[in-house]
Amino acid sequence: MGASHQERGAIEVIQDLMQQKWVYELFGEIGARQGASAAHVEQLRAVDAAAHVFWPFQAPPFPVIAATASGSTLTDIDGNDYLDCHMGYGAQALHGHNPAPVVDFVREHLGKGTGNGYTNALELELATLLREILPHNEKFAFQHSGTGATQSAIRLCRAHTGRRMVAKFEGTLHGSHDLAVHNTAPWYHGHPAVPFPEIGKDGIPLVSAFAGVTPAEPRDLLILPNDTALAVELIERHAGELACILAEPAASSFPFEETTIPMIREVAVAARRLGVPFILDEVLTGFRSGLGGAAQKFDIPTDLVTYGKVISGLGLPLSAIGGRADILDISQTSGQSWTDFGQKTGLQGSHTGNYLSVAASLATLQLLRDKGPAYYTDLQAKVDRVQARLAAFRAAEGIPLRMVGFGDYIGCFQFLPEDSYTDYRVYSRALNPATFILTLLLRKRGIYTLGMPMFFAGGAHSDADVDRLTDAVLESTLELRANDFPFDLAWPATSAWGSGSSEWGSGSSDWS
Repeated sequence: MGASHQERGAIEVIQDLMQQKWVYELFGEIGARQGASAAHVEQLRAVDAAAHVFWPFQAPPFPVIAATASGSTLTDIDGNDYLDCHMGYGAQALHGHNPAPVVDFVREHLGKGTGNGYTNALELELATLLREILPHNEKFAFQHSGTGATQSAIRLCRAHTGRRMVAKFEGTLHGSHDLAVHNTAPWYHGHPAVPFPEIGKDGIPLVSAFAGVTPAEPRDLLILPNDTALAVELIERHAGELACILAEPAASSFPFEETTIPMIREVAVAARRLGVPFILDEVLTGFRSGLGGAAQKFDIPTDLVTYGKVISGLGLPLSAIGGRADILDISQTSGQSWTDFGQKTGLQGSHTGNYLSVAASLATLQLLRDKGPAYYTDLQAKVDRVQARLAAFRAAEGIPLRMVGFGDYIGCFQFLPEDSYTDYRVYSRALNPATFILTLLLRKRGIYTLGMPMFFAGGAHSDADVDRLTDAVLESTLELRANDFPFDLAWPATSAWGSGSSEWGSGSSDWS
């Protein structure tokens, strides 16, 4: 491939890569071991449009159909066993798949409750436990998903303030509702291959990632740059219009807490000074930045906090909004329904507070609380061992392999020239778009991740699991080098798709 990767369009380099004999052989090997999964996916395609294997922008290469799972092990319908590093987008990472105490607790309640449409006694137990674990929240409201939690938190703040505008940071992921999919993670937009919109005095122009979404108006949404001074100046200017500010402590699209936490904390302090409600989206970091989440660990002032992912037990749908009682009570009846008209908002639905979801969450979080600080100490030790081996590998081999991430622990193996980044767009341009091939080499070695080589670490991953993962990553990286993989492939400052077609090769790239 030569030494001129930086002088050529990244897509052109990927096109060349996809035509290499070793890549075809890799595709053939993966396809051969997953024949039943491939056939099942094609049958599914005929009747189901929204399965995860068809998710635009995130569909896994050569998807597997899961058969069984236990702890850190996943088995597909072809009989292949994998060390699972995906863990249901991290939702099942705390204790692994089907932890016995949680399964037993849910089995005890299965067949006894009402399922949905009623309030059950376990809901009080769960809310009380959350108050114990998360004392910075006065009350809670249960929802179904992280998307639902952030969307409902926005509604609460709009009802509380009587204002309309929502501010969010460029590149953050707050779910799939219409406001959230504007200026979200770069891969949803084709950034940086498609140039980022210019940062101007009024923030960043609004861009929706999804077809079918009505473009937001400036009075609805303000996109903040990942620059503390500019962000604070914008919220000061629009304080009288802002219903809320929505932010993540760290994001998979910008996973550097040393940069994001000081920025988010300063913006949160400014919001408190200006009387603008601040929503901290802890769908990813809740219970994974210590038991109390990032808000408690980093002393970030909040008005509302959203939780998802690991608040769910056994992957049963559940999320929550926590925070100030005076804001959450806008969804609580006065007890005299005829006085609620026009004064309240609604968060309830047919499945809100689902009996089995609440039971599974209660058992999951009780188990985490009972494990205590040792859980996080042990997990950090595992991550530190991976990082130490990667550092030694970089020094010995000169390959820029890194695991970047945050919390305890949400990471991704990437080829990056720097350990850390202070500029979101510079980091986006540094990402190697061909890293998905590392995912396939890991799959060949019995390691399951999704589209990119993510690692949602948790209590079910033993020391032996972590060493096996690291061995596989290092071996796969050496295999990449042996085949002249372009580790230095990145996007120029003025990105474009290049002169070639934007298709990634021929039929060999049709993974499903």
